[in-house]
Amino acid sequence: MKRFITMIFVIIILSAGLYTLLNKHELANKFDEITLSLLPDPMALNTYTDGQCTAYAFDKVKENETMIERDWHDAKYWADAAQKDGYLVNKTPKEGSILQSSRGSLGHVAYIEHVYKNGNFKISEMNYSEPFKITSRILTPQDVTRYNIIHPKVNPKQKEGS
Repeated sequence: MKRFITMIFVIIILSAGLYTLLNKHELANKFDEITLSLLPDPMALNTYTDGQCTAYAFDKVKENETMIERDWHDAKYWADAAQKDGYLVNKTPKEGSILQSSRGSLGHVAYIEHVYKNGNFKISEMNYSEPFKITSRILTPQDVTRYNIIHPKVNPKQKEGS
């Protein structure tokens, strides 16, 4: 009787091992899905100061269902922090990206609304002239040399709500 139970137990263990081996990609995907569902939405809470360019840029990125980090602090640090966090930072304007400058005591960020065929691009921004005031400007390809462009990542939590 002990041999029979031991044999059944060994068969069950071997079957489970074989199933795992043959379905490892499917099981890995399920594990990723479980992990993703347990993580909070990285864009759920805007930690930047209301009325400032950073809070505005965060909200615009969120509206676009992409993501940036909540801990980049003042705008002057954003490009370096973004690169350290694995974001693409370059000089190529793209709709939905962030224009960043380190000039001034705090720096500045703006949201790229549109890129025109001639290379000009429209930005919207808050606190360029005063807190809580939203303004927009058109910049040229020559202007971009003074800035960094931060390209947001896909927000994995948006897949659920989309």
